[in-house]
Amino acid sequence: MEEQIINQIIVPILGVVFNIIIGIIAYYVKQFYNKNKNVIELQENQLKQKIGIDRYNQDIVIIKQAVAAVEQMGKEFNWTGEMKNSKVLALIEGKTGLTDEEIYNVIKAAVLKINTLK
Repeated sequence: MEEQIINQIIVPILGVVFNIIIGIIAYYVKQFYNKNKNVIELQENQLKQKIGIDRYNQDIVIIKQAVAAVEQMGKEFNWTGEMKNSKVLALIEGKTGLTDEEIYNVIKAAVLKINTLK
C-alpha cells in the first residue's frame, strides 16, 4: 500500500514540483536576459569595434615596418620606386585585412614620412 502511494501520488507530485521550480527559474532567467539584452548587445558591439580597431592598427604597423625595411634595402641596392612598391606588397601579402586602396594610401603616407625625414 505504501509503495502504491509513493508510486502513484508522491512521485508525480515531486515531478510536478520539480517542473514548476525549473519553470520559475527559466522565467526569471529570461526576464533578466530581456531586461539586460540591450546592455549585453552594446557590450558585444563595443568589443567587436575594439577588436576591429586593434586589428586595423596592427595592419598599419605591419605596412609601415615593411615600407621602412624596403626603403632601407632600396638605398643599399639602388631600387626604383616600382621595385620598392612590389617588394612592400610582397612583404605584406596576406598579413593584413585592409583593402588594396587602404594599403596603397598607407604605403604612400609611410613613404612620404620617410622621405621628409631624409
